[in-house]
Amino acid sequence: MENQIFTVGAGISKSMVLREDEIWFSQDKVSNLEKFEKAINKTGMLQSAYKVPLAKINEVSYNEASESAKIKYINDKGKEKKLNIGFGNTDISNQFGKHLGEKLGFTQTSTQEGQLKPLLLNGLYLALAVGGTFLFGMMDDTSQITDSSRRKGSGARAIMKLAVDTVGQTGVFIIGGLISLFLAFQLYKRFKNPSNEILYTK
Repeated sequence: MENQIFTVGAGISKSMVLREDEIWFSQDKVSNLEKFEKAINKTGMLQSAYKVPLAKINEVSYNEASESAKIKYINDKGKEKKLNIGFGNTDISNQFGKHLGEKLGFTQTSTQEGQLKPLLLNGLYLALAVGGTFLFGMMDDTSQITDSSRRKGSGARAIMKLAVDTVGQTGVFIIGGLISLFLAFQLYKRFKNPSNEILYTK
């Protein structure tokens, strides 16, 4: 996984690459390793990237069902910092966490997650899906979706209005119902088969 640039969500960072003895993070979407290195070497107001020495990391963790991995490290000021690195992919987050933990020679421990936390999170997604289905399905005037004084999110609202207008009320209920059933199944499956929390420490 080294020297491969990943698109991530890690604080304000959007790109990450694991080097031999450092992890590089950039606020920009970087696709070229040479450009990444130039950004790392910039200082002052022009700095949009930073590095975390592997020697400063004291913990790596991930949930086998999660799309993110977490690290704890000591920053330049001697303070412990936590960073959640979202990969948008469960397999990659697991591979990264395992690779980094083993590369650092840390001790691995595994514990089964509690059932309540994923139940609440997945329950929230289900509630939003059901609520959204009824909200848009019962809406007689779809112009309400785009009627807002706020400019932020206007594009997304316009797309939502177009989608609702295209499929109609019946289509909204059918699609929303299928999504809700899928989320309900995922909730049940996660509840009956809790995941493992993997932790690597010195």
